[in-house]
Amino acid sequence: MGMRDSMPRARLVHVCALRRPANIVQWSDMARWFGGGIVRNWFSQHRPRGAAVPFEAAALRMARVCDDERDGLIAILRDFANNGTAYIVPWTSLPLIATMTEHDLALHQAIHENKAATPTQVRAVVSKLALSGALGPEAKAREGERSESEKGRLADVELVLILHLLDSCGADLATLLADPARWRDTQAKSAIAAAAKSLGVKRQDIYRRIGEFARLLAPVGLVATDGVSSGWLRVLHGEIEGFGERTAEAARSASPETGAHLAAIAAAATRTAVLSGLVLGMLDYAVLDIGGTVRRWNAELPVLRQAIERLSLMLDEWPALMKFAHDALRGPTDDVIAQLRVLRSMLPRQPDADPPGDHATDTEAGSPSVSCVLGTRLSAIRSMLCVATSR
Repeated sequence: MGMRDSMPRARLVHVCALRRPANIVQWSDMARWFGGGIVRNWFSQHRPRGAAVPFEAAALRMARVCDDERDGLIAILRDFANNGTAYIVPWTSLPLIATMTEHDLALHQAIHENKAATPTQVRAVVSKLALSGALGPEAKAREGERSESEKGRLADVELVLILHLLDSCGADLATLLADPARWRDTQAKSAIAAAAKSLGVKRQDIYRRIGEFARLLAPVGLVATDGVSSGWLRVLHGEIEGFGERTAEAARSASPETGAHLAAIAAAATRTAVLSGLVLGMLDYAVLDIGGTVRRWNAELPVLRQAIERLSLMLDEWPALMKFAHDALRGPTDDVIAQLRVLRSMLPRQPDADPPGDHATDTEAGSPSVSCVLGTRLSAIRSMLCVATSR
């Protein structure tokens, strides 16, 4: 086994920083993300508790469900009394202290039955409820379409990852995709066997690991150069980034007191967007370096899974926070400052970014980012697929 194969990803990226041409990718940024600074602080900090629950009742707009070691499922109700105060109650007692719609009652019961306490688990409960018709016919139809689309998207991601792997191992994709039927013939199998040999894994391992990688990436999706994002976490990252920019702009034209609150809210959104962007870049690097990721899959899988889990916990509460800000600014003028003050008190704390002078950004260095390079490569593969399937 060579030096590169035996290295943990953080050290491997640092070596790449020394060996890769500077005009291809700013690999030194990747070393900073893994070896120290903002992402290391993010991984080491106490993670957010539980998951946001999409209740309809206004009193429950900031509700979260948590799995408490002592009390089991509990509800954390922030701003329950419209004063920023947080209340903690047993999950089973929630219907006794707040008026709930039929939608809310069904969701509350389903979360209790499934003991859902993470963003992924809550989303799964909502999906299952919607498909059952418990949330109404419109929700059932929407979720049915989304579910079918998700299945097709997962198959597409798996195919793109396999082709990306073969390309990285030296296969001639143009030849493989020249005839759609050729993808299933001995030439394609030979290409996969050659890739397995170069990676030092079994051919069956490639299929299994790529399948697991595709499923793991489902909440994130693959980066696209056309700006179309598939994973909900990547989409939410973009929404938070845009929200931070718009709020900062609004702060500059607002009154001093209102502007101060808006500036603080914008800063929190920007920090979250910067951090989530770095984590997405880390995940994109795992895709870009797909050969190394597949080769070291048993070591990479828990790290990538933790990164995605923590990313979902970090971003999960922002839809409610952004809606809170939107409602506050559109509410009665006399209540705006009070509502923004409450919102400011609920903002999540994220580790600060490194000082600007610590390193050059990708743009300043004249180098494309990891996500940009990956997007270009995947776009080329998708284009070849489109041509092949149109024949």
